[in-house]
Amino acid sequence: MEKCGHCALGRRDFIRIAFGAAAGTALGAKFGFASGQEGAAAKAKSVILLWMQGAASQIDTWDPKPGAANGGPFKALDTKHGYSISEHLPRMANLADKYSVVRTLCSKDPNHETAQYLLHTGHRRVETVDYPHLGSLICSELGMREGGLPGCVTIGGDDGVGAGFLAPETAPFLVEKIDNPLEDLSPAPGLTTTRLDDRARLLRAQNAEFRKEHDERQTLEHQRAYDRALALMKSPHLKAFDISAEPEETRKLYGEGAFSRACLMARRLVEAGSRFVEVRLADWDSHSDNFNRQRGLMNQLDPGFSALLGDLHRRTMLDDTLVVWLSEFGRTPKVNAAQGRDHFSRAWSCVLAGGGIQGGRVVGATTADGMEIADRPVSVEDLYATIFDRLGIDPAKKVATPNGRPIRLLEGGRPVRELL
Repeated sequence: MEKCGHCALGRRDFIRIAFGAAAGTALGAKFGFASGQEGAAAKAKSVILLWMQGAASQIDTWDPKPGAANGGPFKALDTKHGYSISEHLPRMANLADKYSVVRTLCSKDPNHETAQYLLHTGHRRVETVDYPHLGSLICSELGMREGGLPGCVTIGGDDGVGAGFLAPETAPFLVEKIDNPLEDLSPAPGLTTTRLDDRARLLRAQNAEFRKEHDERQTLEHQRAYDRALALMKSPHLKAFDISAEPEETRKLYGEGAFSRACLMARRLVEAGSRFVEVRLADWDSHSDNFNRQRGLMNQLDPGFSALLGDLHRRTMLDDTLVVWLSEFGRTPKVNAAQGRDHFSRAWSCVLAGGGIQGGRVVGATTADGMEIADRPVSVEDLYATIFDRLGIDPAKKVATPNGRPIRLLEGGRPVRELL
């Protein structure tokens, strides 16, 4: 798990950025807002992405191969829906009716950086286009919900993917400091609301003069980011970040682990109006000592993931909240000499729940040794088409980049109908 450190937007950074004309772009990249309209055909209104940084082993989690030479030491745990998952995910096994597993996701990109970009944008990296983060795109297409919160939030680390060709204000808002995320959104000591408002008015006046001789679109985007930042500092909805305000019974349900607490924060943010929240659980890159590492990470994953699904269900939020469990690729079925598993992008697993996704299903099958797809390959584009379908987003829609180039939201891909 990535260690939770200081929030990426500190108080000094905020003052320097918000009131320093030369640093406009940086603040815009911290907040996810847009002004579009929600799709009329939408089934889901928001997305929670559980991102397993470093690539989880599909064989040791959702596609066990008990008895196979490559199967490893973990036992398979049967669910009530006729399929098995790892013995180290017992709580998730009990909730198998709430989610479905795709066992045949494939991309043929075994490189961390480019695969992470692909899975976060739906597009392979090219030099000519900087594609937007999925959360940025969702905010842009569906619009910012009322409440003043960031539309797109990433908890637990920066994935390095931003707003791309969309407005900088749609980029993910980064939260690393889970224990006290509000500290860095508070005004500096001695800075009263009156003084803060005076500085904001001065900044708007300076920007108005600046726009007379510079790109009006870009300066307006930056001004909107400043205004959103100031509104966020004053918003009563900031309490959504504060999991200590949650009843003790609910906090006990999630547990004390950092990942579990981040999942609780994600639920609170979505409930308060955020469109997209990503929760990151790192250190799955197990080239050595794979089984101990995967076991330890599943011991963090199982209580957090299961608590999130159960909590969303009890609050009747699961129908309109799409939950996706995903990593950039999987790990080799073959165990190497260091008792590790290496990068593997030919067939790995992902999990989807809520937002109209049918539960208790498995899509696709891998061969007995896990090396190949035996039935029903699912591309990254297919996965994105499924997500877009649940959100009521037209994947064939074209949007214009700042230089006027028309870009299709998704190139190819069909929704996985077995899940719908």
